[in-house]
Amino acid sequence: MNPSGKNSQKDNFILDSSRLLGSLEVEVPLEFLMNNIQFTDTLDNFMKDDEGSDDSPVKPENFELLRVDITAKNGFPLGVSLKMSLYDSGTQGIKDTISAKGILKPAPVDSEGRANGITETTTSIEFTRKFFSSISKADKIIFQFTLNTTGNSSVKIYSDYRIDFNAALVLKPGININ
Repeated sequence: MNPSGKNSQKDNFILDSSRLLGSLEVEVPLEFLMNNIQFTDTLDNFMKDDEGSDDSPVKPENFELLRVDITAKNGFPLGVSLKMSLYDSGTQGIKDTISAKGILKPAPVDSEGRANGITETTTSIEFTRKFFSSISKADKIIFQFTLNTTGNSSVKIYSDYRIDFNAALVLKPGININ
């Protein structure tokens, strides 16, 4: 059992008290295809002022513009869109919806399904006055995520893929001086 033939060891046998150490690394990529798969979750309206206080000098409905600008460099072959709806469970109706199509567009892939580049996406999520005025009328917010992979064939996910993104908040308040 000991090819170097160390004579100081007893008969070169592996005993129950012997130790054998080893390691093994296996790369098993995740492979899949998604075409408009949707995940939806309904949450309590965390933007609603439960106390009904009108004393705050800063009110979202006083903004002429409130927008989130997102720039993303996506190295994953997976794209994401988001839709956010204000929902009134009393009337079972949607009060207003904001859609952000293509927050992340999927990266290009090679013939083996591995991402071989990045896709840069610039998108904006604009919150309107109508949306802000509907916040107090909704007790729930419905988030809907839509996922797509690149192309019509399977893609593989590896640990070296990256996403870099920047987000900027753009505000234009409507100032009323009494």
